[in-house]
Amino acid sequence: MRLQLRPTAQSEKCIARHNISDATGRRLVSKGRVITAADVAQLQLHAIELVHVVELDADDIDEHTAATLVAVRCSDSGVRILPPHHGRVDVVADYAGMVLVRESQLTDWHAIDGVTIATVAGWSAVTAGQRIATIKILPFALPRQSFAVTPAPAIAVRPFVRRRVAIIMIGSAVICARLQRTHIPPLQARFVPVAATVVATIQCEADSQAVAQALLQATACADIVITVAETSIMDRDDVMPQGLLRAGGTITCYGAPVEPGNLLLLGQLAGTPVIGAPGCVRGHARNVVDALLPRIVADCLPTARDVYALANGGLLSAAKE
Repeated sequence: MRLQLRPTAQSEKCIARHNISDATGRRLVSKGRVITAADVAQLQLHAIELVHVVELDADDIDEHTAATLVAVRCSDSGVRILPPHHGRVDVVADYAGMVLVRESQLTDWHAIDGVTIATVAGWSAVTAGQRIATIKILPFALPRQSFAVTPAPAIAVRPFVRRRVAIIMIGSAVICARLQRTHIPPLQARFVPVAATVVATIQCEADSQAVAQALLQATACADIVITVAETSIMDRDDVMPQGLLRAGGTITCYGAPVEPGNLLLLGQLAGTPVIGAPGCVRGHARNVVDALLPRIVADCLPTARDVYALANGGLLSAAKE
């Protein structure tokens, strides 16, 4: 790629390095445009005799082709690549789902000089057609050699597949009636962005055997089970975790480095994820359940280490002094 100051008469088929305007400031040719014979005539009409241009070498890949190549190679399933514009290519979700960003590979892509890729936050819920990444090539072209070996794909969208939710309310009839008013509506609102639906609402007493029976009933009809109670789960000996173990389930993680939402429990029963929701789910403010729900519904079930990794940025309700 060669940067040149050329006579306007010799600039056809070159790339305009800057915007070219007339004496009044009206733009005649935009930066990055391949100059045509008509452009040359118009520039000469305005007495513009010299222009800054870029001429590509034989082994250069122009910015639009390069951006498209990066988009194709850095994308995995569940995405759609839009046509290039201004040295940029946008990647959109092909369907509603969760954005998966492989951070190590994304970093590796930026080792290619002149390539930038910006994405939405990984694990985010997105709708069909929503932009999830944009690829921008900084210079007007990149050497073909830059793409001889490229990193593995870094971006994908995983579809929402665990879409049937069962909610278990733990407590007396009076308590469950209150939970129905205070906890269920905010929970139902949280399922909308992840395209999930409540298929069952079950009540049970605050007894580990009763919880075990309710969990078995819930897993028979749902892909995800969420439990709520008057108070959050206080320890692993509380009725909810003990009921989960009694039913034959396992505890993945108790406690999360997220505020609000420290008293979260994650587990599984017969392959179905079980969420022991903390009390903060009765509010609409973002909390630990919002952070984890997209990946659970997309069947990218978090491990204990995944939950611990939420610590960086886990203070969701930080107040300014």
